[in-house]
Amino acid sequence: MSVVNEMMRTIQIGLVAGLVGLPSLAFAQVINPNPTLIQFGTLQAVGSSSSVSSYRGQFVDRGRNSGVRDRPRVTGSGLPLEPVNVRLGAFVLSPTIDYDTFQTDNAKRASTNGQSDTGYIIRPRMTLTSNWSRHAVSFGAGVAGAVYQDFSTEDSTDVELQASGRLDIRRGANLQAAYRYYEGVESRSTAGLPINVAEPGQFESSALTVGGVWELTRTRLSANVDVSDISFDPVPLTNGTTLSQVDRNSEGAALTLRTDFALTPSTAIFATATHGTRNYQERTGGLFPSRDSEQTQALVGVNFDLSNLARGELSVGYLAQNFDAAFYDDSEAFGYRAAVEWFPTTLVTVGLVATRNITDSPVQGSGAAITT
Repeated sequence: MSVVNEMMRTIQIGLVAGLVGLPSLAFAQVINPNPTLIQFGTLQAVGSSSSVSSYRGQFVDRGRNSGVRDRPRVTGSGLPLEPVNVRLGAFVLSPTIDYDTFQTDNAKRASTNGQSDTGYIIRPRMTLTSNWSRHAVSFGAGVAGAVYQDFSTEDSTDVELQASGRLDIRRGANLQAAYRYYEGVESRSTAGLPINVAEPGQFESSALTVGGVWELTRTRLSANVDVSDISFDPVPLTNGTTLSQVDRNSEGAALTLRTDFALTPSTAIFATATHGTRNYQERTGGLFPSRDSEQTQALVGVNFDLSNLARGELSVGYLAQNFDAAFYDDSEAFGYRAAVEWFPTTLVTVGLVATRNITDSPVQGSGAAITT
């Protein structure tokens, strides 16, 4: 198991799994003039290790709490470490660069005889955000370069581009859209890859989201459509050949509906339903039928933001995946999501992220897999 030591003053404990859908929404009894469906003016640092902060959008932020990593950073002498924003007319340019060091006892993710290594990650990124009183647009770009001291085959470069916009219709109602392109490197330990991979494989993904929000005094209604695709490059093997991954290339689309009802200014209950499809471009391994399928998800839960205590979202519900080909068994399961931050002191933030989902199995000839 690799150990990454990031030089930060935050204590975070995470049970991390992929979260599906858009970030959870802030909600209060008073109408928000610009309710947020898509995060604007923010760009997740690509190539960063999974952590609670990676799922910051899941937390329902009503401005009652501030995590350690949310606050302005300063040196021991009190000098600010936050980026210096540059005003460009009606826009604000925010350039940043992060530097992390790491140490791992298993650089190549081997099942036996792991080899240790050290290295560093540099993450320059930039966002350009409008400063208008109504409507909003934002553009972002980021790069993450990981360099190993001894095993250069594990070096990687991830690239991310983002663009988003919000059209304000009236107070408490708007339309929003966002696009994200990501080019990255997947881990050697990815399930389904052979053990004789010579170096990590690369992939490209893109996602477009279009949605809208309508708020009344205590009720919020939202809807969004997501379209995405992902493709994988061939992987070089240690015997000099390459492994085609065209059977992993896929396209997906999903519709999500959600309603929130505020019980108090700090707590709301919600219900959400998602129905989507995923289509593969090739038969699995050239032998098995394509794993084209439909997915359904229905969850109910609560979100909260309690002053000087905790914020987050908890939900449980029903998951299902039905395949077009009779070769694969359909799956149904109980699902849950939890994303919570606890603030025991002003200097410590403890986070927890946990999910249970149905996903496509990485194993050839197998349909769905339940992940936690």
